[in-house]
Amino acid sequence: MYHRRMANYYLRIAACEAQKKKRRIWSAVEKSTYWEADVPKFSDYKFKNTFRVDRKTMAYLVTKLYYLRKEDTCWRWAISLEKRIAIAMYALGSSAEYRTVASLFGVGRTTVGELVLEFCDAVIHSMQDETFTSYPPTTAKIEEITSGFLKHGFPQCYGAVDGCHIEVSVPKNEAVDYYNFKGWHSVVLFAAVDYRYRFTYINVGVPGRSNDSTIFENSALKSVHDSHMLFRQHSRIIDGLEVPILLIGDSAFKLSPTLMKPFPFIINQSEDERLFNYILSRSRRVVENAFGHLKARFRKIGRGLEVDICNANRIIKTSCILHNLCNDRNDKINKSWILEMKTNAPRPQPQRGLTKAADNQSGMNIRRAITRHLAVDNFERFLDDSG
Repeated sequence: MYHRRMANYYLRIAACEAQKKKRRIWSAVEKSTYWEADVPKFSDYKFKNTFRVDRKTMAYLVTKLYYLRKEDTCWRWAISLEKRIAIAMYALGSSAEYRTVASLFGVGRTTVGELVLEFCDAVIHSMQDETFTSYPPTTAKIEEITSGFLKHGFPQCYGAVDGCHIEVSVPKNEAVDYYNFKGWHSVVLFAAVDYRYRFTYINVGVPGRSNDSTIFENSALKSVHDSHMLFRQHSRIIDGLEVPILLIGDSAFKLSPTLMKPFPFIINQSEDERLFNYILSRSRRVVENAFGHLKARFRKIGRGLEVDICNANRIIKTSCILHNLCNDRNDKINKSWILEMKTNAPRPQPQRGLTKAADNQSGMNIRRAITRHLAVDNFERFLDDSG
């Protein structure tokens, strides 16, 4: 009896070893040497173009997300940590379907989906705090960001705000809420961006039927700008008026002491108002550029997310975090990606109409003070240049 049990034991061990040799990675559907043999031969340019980050940033992600490493078992050889992260980055940076990614890396289609979500959760958990550092505000951060926007011409600015619609697939019973004014289903990525195109605040997942002004009015972003004492303590006297730290937006928003927007267009508009609108528009262009860079680097977002709506929000948030990470590490976006994104953009963004909410009188006074200041400042620069 003893010898029979031992024989069965060794037979099981032999079966485990045979299974390991047969299945070298989890959920493999076919043999592939793409990651193991082809990728190591890539030039730096091809590597970055494939995974949308350079090798140093990829190595940083591997180090930071070390706890995603899996151990081999008796029945399976685990996918290596480096390959797990590479699959997730490829899936986010490519417009290819998951089955195509699976075939390329030699894993199952379901495995790709699981690895992407596992990666997203890890990035959000481990890296959100280190890449979103502007809130709560500090004196050093306020001075840095306002100085950065001042180089664009606008004083006292802590961020430019806007919303970006991202196409999603939604259940039929919820479709009406996500149906935007351009006739397609979307969620809104509402964000504040600093002078370096870094996301300082994001609000992800509001149904596409909502407008930017309503999202902002009900956001934690507005609440902290309305109430945080540091924003008041760093007020500056401009043209005899106390001007707090501000956000800037387009005409879709309500004018207030917290948020500046352009003067409405009228025929024979004054030169001072046109100058204000020009400088504000030039300064708030950073948020449009940030959205463009995000969709160009992570084509999965730019082409639309055909995943569960909850998972779509996780992917969008992860992409914003990775965008900031690349910005901080000077991992620049390739210009060809932006051109490709603009050429192949599948959906036009919904038009932003004027807000129906009444502008705040204090906000109007602040806008007038900044307008006069910009006019004087621009005239003095003209004199300096002429002299």
